[in-house]
Amino acid sequence: MTFTAIDFETAQGARWSICQVGIVRVENGEIIKSISKLIKPPGNEYQKSNTQIHGINCEITENSPTFHEVWSEIKEYIEEQLVVAHNSDFDIDCLKNTLQYYDLPFPNMNIDCTYRRTNLKLDDLCNSLDIPLDKHHDACCDAMACAKAYLKLLNNEVPDYSKIAQRKSNPFDYSSHQRLYGNVLKPDLENVDISSPFYNKKVVFTGVLTKYSREEAAAIVKKYGADIDTSITKRTNIVIMGESAGPSKVRKIEMYNNEGCNISIIEEKEFCEIINTVCL
Repeated sequence: MTFTAIDFETAQGARWSICQVGIVRVENGEIIKSISKLIKPPGNEYQKSNTQIHGINCEITENSPTFHEVWSEIKEYIEEQLVVAHNSDFDIDCLKNTLQYYDLPFPNMNIDCTYRRTNLKLDDLCNSLDIPLDKHHDACCDAMACAKAYLKLLNNEVPDYSKIAQRKSNPFDYSSHQRLYGNVLKPDLENVDISSPFYNKKVVFTGVLTKYSREEAAAIVKKYGADIDTSITKRTNIVIMGESAGPSKVRKIEMYNNEGCNISIIEEKEFCEIINTVCL
């Protein structure tokens, strides 16, 4: 199997703000090359919450090349290749938005996703498959972990859920899974910023959120124009996914997207970043 595993870290909530790229090249089932590049994002501007996640700031990337300058070096590993990422919706969207920012064409590629295949966060997936993850949120480290996990999954290895550390939240907490009802399900588009990422989008919550209750999170996205649903349909635009989301939900999203829908998965970490950097 030949493919390229990728991972991007961003400086802000905006997905064109790539500040690090990790590339791991696999040919005939063997890892042959890894590339780690710090990128100077547009304006070299960072949100504090993003820096807290990956540790990169404006001082670190002050003298780094822009993505436009790095693209010629990494393009060959992406164009017309099988590209694998963990939560490919995020990484591919980062690539697409950044190329658009620099007025560069988006390459043809095939895409696969270790998150969609397993419904496990990267650190949990690594634990379940005995893969080291020494520096989570370093782009090259995450891309390497993704590559190793993908190779194991292709070799029909099954995640061992007993090796996943017990989560801080209780996945069986009924209040966290409580079904939404009432006024929060009625969209309110008056006095809403139309540039909000949730404006006039059908949004569904699934799984357990650790920072907000589901009702609190729903109230936030409603404030920014979301039309909240309680089940995933072909009309769904965004699924905000917490811990312990049911595999059937992930399969349903994949099925609808294969039929031509465009449902985006936003994990809780990314949801919080959007709330902190774009909405609030």
